[in-house]
Amino acid sequence: MKRLAAVGLSAFLLSGSALPLAAQSFVPQRDSSDISLFEYATKIPKRNKVFNLNLEMQTTFNTFFTGKKLDEAAFRFNQIKLEATGEVTDRLFYWYRQNLNQGNRAMDFENLPESIEYAFIGYRLTDRLTVTAGKQDVAWGGFEYDLNPLEIYEYSDMNEYMNCYFTGLTLGYELTPSQEFRIQVTNNRIGSMEETYGLLPEGIGKSKAPLFYTLNWNSSYLDELLNLRYSVTAGEQAKDRWSYMAWAGHHISAGPIDGYFDVMYTRGALDPLGILTELQTAENEEQELLCATNTEYLSFVAELNYRFHPKWNFFLKGSYETASIYKATEHWDSGKYRTAWGYQAGIEFYPMADENLHLFLLGMGRSYHLTEKARSMGTSIDNTARVSVGFIYSLPLY
Repeated sequence: MKRLAAVGLSAFLLSGSALPLAAQSFVPQRDSSDISLFEYATKIPKRNKVFNLNLEMQTTFNTFFTGKKLDEAAFRFNQIKLEATGEVTDRLFYWYRQNLNQGNRAMDFENLPESIEYAFIGYRLTDRLTVTAGKQDVAWGGFEYDLNPLEIYEYSDMNEYMNCYFTGLTLGYELTPSQEFRIQVTNNRIGSMEETYGLLPEGIGKSKAPLFYTLNWNSSYLDELLNLRYSVTAGEQAKDRWSYMAWAGHHISAGPIDGYFDVMYTRGALDPLGILTELQTAENEEQELLCATNTEYLSFVAELNYRFHPKWNFFLKGSYETASIYKATEHWDSGKYRTAWGYQAGIEFYPMADENLHLFLLGMGRSYHLTEKARSMGTSIDNTARVSVGFIYSLPLY
């Protein structure tokens, strides 16, 4: 549509037609992400895709409950991110995104702040083969993981506690328009071992190649009615101590109804999420907790959306997650320690023609069960809930 309008405008100018400035502009009212704030304000069309700048915002008014008691009611700016993307040529592209909610101290291992989520370039070697290099997300499966974090009101524990942005290299191959494979090698931490895992048990040596090795398969079927995202990952956390991950996502989209069901399994010689480590109780505030070993986590996450009107969406989301020790050690008995249930329900309103801005009202909660093994460590966890109202806006600045 833009290209046709631009051609028409050029024809009028070449023919000597004198049109008012407002009539000459092909920039419509700003009710779509096709039009950036710059274009709308200046009425000057953007003529290429070399540079795009977006501001992403999510803010809420939250009412928090611990147990059945009101804990706090306050406004919160959950996310504000600056994103720059572009296609330098028809083969070379880049992506930069920084989370302004996080600090800018450079982490020891990667020499980048945790706030930088993307900083990579990509090159299309052929129509089917693409390589990307730089800081990027690990190519894990699952649809909760694949969604833009801006659209997430609350993650499952697996995705909340697992760091996913690392520097590395990805090779992607599109076997068919509906089948894609990616092979990836990235770092598996951004800081030192102590920053990542906390106080390490005796005898833990440093890995000479602290990397993730990931194989990812994405596919769709029946004209994208059914979509799959699967992955397997291995990474050396410390010398001769590895973590393994198998994540699978299943998505169905049928008219106004769409939803996904994810299964995620993570097993680590050192605690990759830190949830089991946090079950320990410290004798004082200065005492550092000893990193748990031989840990495994299993998560089931499902979400259902019903777009009952072009501007309205209703959703339900639930999760069931467990944390266990798969092999006994001096400090830990084997078996399950923690079970968590998560639930969300809400309604979203999209006032504009596109999906960039929406308002929402939602309620959510988490319930926990600790086994006798966990309670014997002096641990207790309160159930939590919150009600939130707010907005999400991905604003195209240029």
